[in-house]
Amino acid sequence: MMGKMRKLAVSTLGLMVISGGGLLYAAAGKGDLSVYLNNVLQKQPGLTVEAEAYLPLEQLTESMQAIVSRDESAGTVRIYKPNVNTVLLDDQGKIFGKVRSASSSTFYALVQVDHLRAEISDLKITITDPSGKTDTVDNQQITEKKESFWFKSAAYTSSFTEKGNYTIQVYMKDTVSKKWFIVSELQISTT
Repeated sequence: MMGKMRKLAVSTLGLMVISGGGLLYAAAGKGDLSVYLNNVLQKQPGLTVEAEAYLPLEQLTESMQAIVSRDESAGTVRIYKPNVNTVLLDDQGKIFGKVRSASSSTFYALVQVDHLRAEISDLKITITDPSGKTDTVDNQQITEKKESFWFKSAAYTSSFTEKGNYTIQVYMKDTVSKKWFIVSELQISTT
């Protein structure tokens, strides 16, 4: 009995060494890949395996302002990149994009969407000041399921107390994952 246990232990150890060597050999063909998007180094590296590049999905879709729908049970990932254009209008209906610091302005965000092939439940618009404080401009449910639509936010008044860039971001909420995804971004600069 003791001899059988010894043989089993030696066989198991030998199998682990052989398989570990195979894993080390396979790992030798892998390498980290620095990923730059718009000339900005991304946080997570990609991976090169046998001359194929593999990139981090969530990071890439966030940087590309796309929607990711992952279905683990079906083993699928769907990436949707709707065309979303945003323009800001002042309270007179004129295009708005620069303000003097320490002034207060009322504006609307006009969002034009087309090629929306994902199902979304909500649309949200935020403003982030130069120090990183974020406020919601508008947040509404999207009840009509259309591939193309226009959305005009409620009026929003902001006191641009700090000098620098204020970032306006448009988010869509995916009905499958219930996650928010940035789909458009622009900046208001202060003078």
